Amino acid sequence: MTQNTTPQPSAPSVIPSEQVREQAILPWKIAIRITLRGLKIRLGRSLITMSGVVLGIAFLMSVLTSEGLKSGLADESRTNTEVLRLFKLVEGELGSIPNHKIAVLVSRPITGRHRIRLMEKLASQADDGAICMYWTQPDTLTPATETAPGQTPFPPGKKFRFISDFQELCRDAHLLVLFDEEMPLLSTDTLAASLKLMAQPVVLDYYYGRYDLSGLQTIDPRIQYASLSYQMSPEEIVRAEKLNARNRARRIWITVISMLVTVIGIANAMLMSVTERIREIGTMKCLGALSGFVVKLFLIESFLLGVVGAVLGTAIGFLVPFVAYLLSAGTQMVVSSAPFGHIAIAGVQSAIAGTVLAIIAAIYPAIVAAKMVPADALRTNV
Repeated sequence: MTQNTTPQPSAPSVIPSEQVREQAILPWKIAIRITLRGLKIRLGRSLITMSGVVLGIAFLMSVLTSEGLKSGLADESRTNTEVLRLFKLVEGELGSIPNHKIAVLVSRPITGRHRIRLMEKLASQADDGAICMYWTQPDTLTPATETAPGQTPFPPGKKFRFISDFQELCRDAHLLVLFDEEMPLLSTDTLAASLKLMAQPVVLDYYYGRYDLSGLQTIDPRIQYASLSYQMSPEEIVRAEKLNARNRARRIWITVISMLVTVIGIANAMLMSVTERIREIGTMKCLGALSGFVVKLFLIESFLLGVVGAVLGTAIGFLVPFVAYLLSAGTQMVVSSAPFGHIAIAGVQSAIAGTVLAIIAAIYPAIVAAKMVPADALRTNV
């Protein structure tokens, strides 16, 4: 009996090979939805994880806020002391502020606490229209093309008058204040003619040394030339540099410690989260979840926890020292001296740092979760 050796065609595979190689990659929208659902289910664990970010960033922000407020209060105290010194200097030269004309020569907007406070204090005691201001070009003694009242915090009104002629500014004036470094250097003839028009030739210069006192007194022996700027002694400069270096080192050390606390806390909490979710991760991988998708879930979770925790930590780190300084130094003193711009920048940097650190701390736990073998994960009982 002859045996049929004709090969039979093999049965078609249930799943074609080209379909086995194709795997569905879930979009970010689904990953975010799964992450939010997991955070809701594990709310207690999520809050513990987020507390690491909150505490670390709150500690960092509180230190930065305290240093900013402390520096602001110190600057405010120095400003008040310096303004009082300058005001006493003006009073010493004039005898009294009322019944005296004050001429102010400016070439750019009046800025800085010292100058603004000094002008405000002078205006508080000067007669109406006694403070005359002349707005000049930085390089020539000609009126500025810009409208001066719009360039200064002291608009024309009851106390201030704007004059467009330098000779008229100096006429019958008792005091000439030179505010700017970029002001044009007056020639000897122009300065002599202008000072001779003054009732009391007293010149106060914020950049002392622009003119030579002996040379000015050859024009008129009555001329008094003094400085409005505070000159630090060499000892004060060295002491300030040492203090700044010490504060900088302290700030760096505190920043490093707070970042380490944040990273270690988040990494520990995320590793515990991986341990608790071993069977869940194994189930997802058995259902076709790729390792990249598992990593994506953990990174999204850490990002959300980092953002919320960093914002809360920044708010707490600002409010606690701010309220403490309000109670100790007084509302008006703190509000007038606080460098809110620098504190806001520090807050944004702290929030960004907290978010980035949360993501970095979650990388290793996410890799551990992605490398799990599904069968081994399902056999684990945690």
